[in-house]
Amino acid sequence: MIKRYFVKSFWFTCELLLKTRHRYNYVGLQNIPKDKAVLLIGNHVSWIDWFALQLPIDRQINFLIDKDIYNWKVFNRVFKIGELIPVSPKAAKDSFAEASSRLKNGKIVAIFPEGSISKDEYTAKFNRGYEYINKSDAIIVPFFIDGVYGSMFSRYKGENKRKFFKKRDITVSFGEPILDNIKSDELRDVVKGLKR
Repeated sequence: MIKRYFVKSFWFTCELLLKTRHRYNYVGLQNIPKDKAVLLIGNHVSWIDWFALQLPIDRQINFLIDKDIYNWKVFNRVFKIGELIPVSPKAAKDSFAEASSRLKNGKIVAIFPEGSISKDEYTAKFNRGYEYINKSDAIIVPFFIDGVYGSMFSRYKGENKRKFFKKRDITVSFGEPILDNIKSDELRDVVKGLKR
């Protein structure tokens, strides 16, 4: 009961704050099944990508997150309640095994193969870690988040800076399901191809 109240309060606060800054647009939501395991794979452009992905989806997404960030004392309890999966180079196998287990149990899992937030406007090379997740029980859906570059939540500012009080349009495009044996370079091309 307390957990549910906390999650609702946390989400309400985030939604209130971020929707004053952004307009969120979604393409391809029909590609995400409502009753099956789903592995979401896409680009990583900001600190609020998790919010942009979770906002239109009723089911809770289980995100993989850098273990060092997961262990931040201020947010660790929030991350645990949110059922995030910590991952690090030294314990990657355990993390991928946990992600595989959650998919087997019908959950939605999301991974950002770049491994960190983009430092420029381009989608960085995809790491191969996601290949070690057992995806046999899941629908694999690629996504592309666009419109966050240059915002206060991104590392890359570039030429996309906006006036503080002007709302930013953020578009998340979900592609059609893909095969589970796709290689990292091919997957990166698929994700980049979703940019509108």
